[in-house]
Amino acid sequence: MEMIKLIRLLVILASFFTLSSAAIAQEECGTDELIRRNPFLTQLYAERVACAPEIDLDTAQVLTIPVVVHVIHLGEPVGEGTNISDEQIVSMIENLNHRFRGDVESLAALTDEYDEYELSLVIDSKIEFCFAQRDPGNNPTNGIRRYNGSDLVNSGYSYAVDGVALSNLNVGINDTYMKETVGCWDAQKYFNIWLVSEINGNNGGNGVQGYSYIEPTGNNCRYGPVLLHNVSGITGNVKFSHNLNATPTHEIGHAFGLYHTFGINGDNCSTENNPCTEGDQIPDTPPTSTNNGCSFNDCPDAMIQNYMDYTSQACRIAFTQNQIERMRDQIWNDLTGLVYDNIKCQPLNALDLAITNVTLPSSWCQDQISFSVKISNYGGDDVSGASLLLNGITYSLPPIPAGEFTTIGLTNFELGDGYFDIEVIYPEDQYIENNSVSIYVEPSGENWVEIVISPDVWSSEIDWEITDENGEIVFSGGNYPFGSQNTDFYEGTCLPYGCYTFTITDAAGDGMCSFDFDDDGVCDNSYDAFINIISNGNLIFDLSDPSEIDFGSILTHEFCIADCPTTDCPWDLDGDGTVNVYDLMIFLSYNGLQGECLPADFNLSGGVDSQDLIIMINNFGYNCFTGEFIDGVIVPDWIWSYLNMTEVTENIGGIETICLLGPPTYFDLLGKKVNDKGRLAPGVYLVVENWSNGQVTSRKEFRLQ
Repeated sequence: MEMIKLIRLLVILASFFTLSSAAIAQEECGTDELIRRNPFLTQLYAERVACAPEIDLDTAQVLTIPVVVHVIHLGEPVGEGTNISDEQIVSMIENLNHRFRGDVESLAALTDEYDEYELSLVIDSKIEFCFAQRDPGNNPTNGIRRYNGSDLVNSGYSYAVDGVALSNLNVGINDTYMKETVGCWDAQKYFNIWLVSEINGNNGGNGVQGYSYIEPTGNNCRYGPVLLHNVSGITGNVKFSHNLNATPTHEIGHAFGLYHTFGINGDNCSTENNPCTEGDQIPDTPPTSTNNGCSFNDCPDAMIQNYMDYTSQACRIAFTQNQIERMRDQIWNDLTGLVYDNIKCQPLNALDLAITNVTLPSSWCQDQISFSVKISNYGGDDVSGASLLLNGITYSLPPIPAGEFTTIGLTNFELGDGYFDIEVIYPEDQYIENNSVSIYVEPSGENWVEIVISPDVWSSEIDWEITDENGEIVFSGGNYPFGSQNTDFYEGTCLPYGCYTFTITDAAGDGMCSFDFDDDGVCDNSYDAFINIISNGNLIFDLSDPSEIDFGSILTHEFCIADCPTTDCPWDLDGDGTVNVYDLMIFLSYNGLQGECLPADFNLSGGVDSQDLIIMINNFGYNCFTGEFIDGVIVPDWIWSYLNMTEVTENIGGIETICLLGPPTYFDLLGKKVNDKGRLAPGVYLVVENWSNGQVTSRKEFRLQ
């Protein structure tokens, strides 16, 4: 005990000579001290540069958070001293729901200290809390855990004497040691709340009343607000000055990403140049310094009714719209498991099948759609003989062991009117509320874009994404199983009209080349790897040449999908009903041009190139009236040279020289070879030239006279 007293004295002396500690001594919330003494959290504050996305709270989904409350008491019977009653804990959660759901009537009935103006500020955040009904082992629980912490000793401190320490400069056992010893529940499935006897040796009195890390860190167990037992709830062993449950609301605000309204450095009344990065990083909370009480504030525009200020509980009653958006954004991005596919609030039953995930999008651009339905067994017994009913079609389900799931894949399912009614059929099910879902997929007029990739043997090194004009990722994939050479991966999505950037990266820096033995940038073995981008059935990008497949660490390709008029036979450029040599000659007049909706831009890539020529060749001889190909109509030989057009040069005496072998050959619109003796009739001709290195090139020539 003498050692403990000595350590406490040294800590107190150290704190006395630390300016920040002296400034914090009387703060009720220890969160700012956590941030100032943790470089990671300080950096997190400095680097958060964007405001949360706007949300329409009238239509927003209710986010239900499963809670487990850990009561770390000193060995008293339940309901006495630090081992507070279940009723007090229940009142804490119920009141949190009143506050987060904007239940003005319940708050007004709680006390007459909230006036009419304060109540008018209350907003429904569409966030609510429930006691977890299942523990991590899927066993029943009431969401309240009790632990006798009187024997906890750490770093020379005793929990029985000093409680928990906010940091290593305060007295008490280490925060992380306490949570790990007691045993937290997975922070991605449960929201852990810790009720303690005292903080920093305050004997449950003045000083720090609670604290919370701003968001999950690398240590899963450290996340979750810590509160004094006597500031939690509105009934039972609660201090008179903290009997409205405003302190738990404040600390949970921190846990969901909110800073104090006065920032982490006390802030002031001056204007914030960028309210998304300065102060509390919330635009609709006015700049302010620390406020106390309810009748006086240093800054004239301060919102003293805000939960994240230091004003008394008599006036703290509201979160702002932007604060709610920040909290919901953090839940969706950093705590997804709390609300997605989470049934921790649902009571455990012996027989309980549930539809837990359906991979249907909100809209779709094709007549058929492929998706999957996940059916989980949340009961305690194995289940067999169940089936899935989807729009009147029955699918048998395999046996599903307790705690396991099965996934039914549906391919090329007719979209129809977009309505999907899905139900698990199992007569013995004891909880039918989770047996069915109805989903509407809006048929859209967007464009079907496919990415087809056949990687090399090092397929796990590849990642790709498509971004829109704002730089937002709209589609992504990659990280294929190692050794997936000679496997074609098809991935498709619906995209609106617009321009996009396809980016593919390779972690090893050699593209999709398996072996480049002489390191000349030309792949010696790529296992016939390729990349295709297909839009509405048209090939708009192809990468397969060995000299291009080794693209290094990154390759980008920009493409556009234009809203152009479509016809049933776009290759019939002269409108005579058949795709023939006349259409090929017209095509040549467009080749190389850039622009939207060019007649020969069959793949709508924003320009006419060899990819469009391939499309035309594939449809050569097509009869637009009958929908069939005409027998005997073949592509003329001279057109193939267009698929291999390159600049031809030869090095003679150190000078790049083009050497033409003989006179060029002329072809007319019918593809017939003609002689040019200076007397060619006016018109368009294809000129084929042979070069000294064996290459053949083609060009158009217009004879006017």
